[in-house]
Amino acid sequence: MGVYFVRFLLMVKSRLKNPFTYVWVLLIFFTLFLVSRSVVPLENPADVYILNRSGEYGERILDLLNDEDGVTAYRYIEAYDEESLREAVRNGSAHCGFILPEDIEDRIGSGDTKKMITMVTSVFSVKSAAVRERVFAALFRVMNIDIVEGAEKDIFEDPEIVKDYIRERYEHYSSGKDVFGIEYEYVKTSGSESSGYMKDSSDPLRGCTSVLIFILGLYSGGALLGKKGTFFKSLGKTERFISIFLYELASVLIPAVAGIVSIRLLDPSKEGLLRDVVCFAVFVVLSCIWSSVFVLFFRKSESYFPVVSVLLFVCFVLCPVFADVSQYIPVIRYVSGVLPPAFYLYML
Repeated sequence: MGVYFVRFLLMVKSRLKNPFTYVWVLLIFFTLFLVSRSVVPLENPADVYILNRSGEYGERILDLLNDEDGVTAYRYIEAYDEESLREAVRNGSAHCGFILPEDIEDRIGSGDTKKMITMVTSVFSVKSAAVRERVFAALFRVMNIDIVEGAEKDIFEDPEIVKDYIRERYEHYSSGKDVFGIEYEYVKTSGSESSGYMKDSSDPLRGCTSVLIFILGLYSGGALLGKKGTFFKSLGKTERFISIFLYELASVLIPAVAGIVSIRLLDPSKEGLLRDVVCFAVFVVLSCIWSSVFVLFFRKSESYFPVVSVLLFVCFVLCPVFADVSQYIPVIRYVSGVLPPAFYLYML
């Protein structure tokens, strides 16, 4: 046992001296930082930011937009300033944004409605056009209410009664609830937390970390197919497997520590500290065992590394990193569960 411990320490020391180890640590930090600053919208309502500089007039528009009777396709959030609005659209936390100018009411009154509202969007937003129609529909409703309110009193014998009638009829027709008879039914596109086995297990931060650690172990194992593998081939079967496992563990140990530290710094609230660390440790051990066995099926590095490269893409597609495909094709969970990153995310 002491021989294995000494051998493991020497392997870790060797990895500490290898610049490639620190390159991988930087890669993990950089990747997780980018992922933490971006949002991949799935089934959640689309966030739309609105910067209201027009005071009460803009508040009336916001009230109409948020009065959707339970329809959660869009969520309208009031922005504090232009910088936060543009940043939200830029990093993907908002699908688009709108800036209502201070003089919007005066422009409408004078008929100057060209280039009145500024819309902030990006090439990655597929919902901007639909949101734009909703925003302008709310604007026109507010405009028409003001037109009714501003009707000249001398046009009618009893202007207040007429105005109340027109206003009531306008609200009736513009709401469309009775006229068009639309009933909204919200259908979830994926499993929920209460559905147990079929819950959404996607986690971009932990998923990216696990895939990078897993692939690092596989790439490190490829070195055993060259001159470095001569020593391991001279050992007995049991000693060889244990030594390969220790080599794999030493190869991923430092990047793995960097990964779990990054996860806890960037997303400490999702999982408890103990559970997070234990599950990650189980994943690291499983990855080392997996790669230790996997490398034994190959004789030459020329055939090994292309397969590892393919596995990198397979992990991002099948494992619930950004989206849990198994919620739509349940059998995928049995297939992807063989891969350590997927097993780790399902375990959380």
